[in-house]
Amino acid sequence: MNSAMMEVETKLPFAAAEVTAFVENEADLLDTQRFEDWCALYADDGAYWVPANRKQKDWLTHVSLYYDEKHTMKTRVQRLQHPMIHCQEPASHCVRVLSNVRIESVSDDGSECTVRSKFIMLEDRVGAERRVFGGSYTHRLRREGDGFRIVLKRVDLTNCNATLPMLTQPF
Repeated sequence: MNSAMMEVETKLPFAAAEVTAFVENEADLLDTQRFEDWCALYADDGAYWVPANRKQKDWLTHVSLYYDEKHTMKTRVQRLQHPMIHCQEPASHCVRVLSNVRIESVSDDGSECTVRSKFIMLEDRVGAERRVFGGSYTHRLRREGDGFRIVLKRVDLTNCNATLPMLTQPF
């Protein structure tokens, strides 16, 4: 473990395993299509962001593949659960595999941390070719009570600047 990681570990008012379990649970909620539970992981001021450019600094000056604040996420979840959603007929089945989960930084008061991880996501639908997505996640988490809430989830796809038709499943 390098000295920067040791410094972060000593500032943690919680176990690093809790953070890993939280990020893995989020992926499992998406895999099992428990979208309302997934949305509930976000803070009221939380956002889900998938940039369309690798070097994109914000969502205000460049178009994004996704940028949803909490109220927009709720609308997306309602659409995903609608029985007549044409772009999910038949429904997708996804699996996400995470690795290299590490805490990069912790706020001075210990209330927030930034977590990075790598992921691969497979999306299968009957009658369609398997789609494979990969990249990295950056979660900014806020400690609330005994758990965490997502303040920001940034998904950096390795192929973010490719043509990506019909993105319906959150990454």
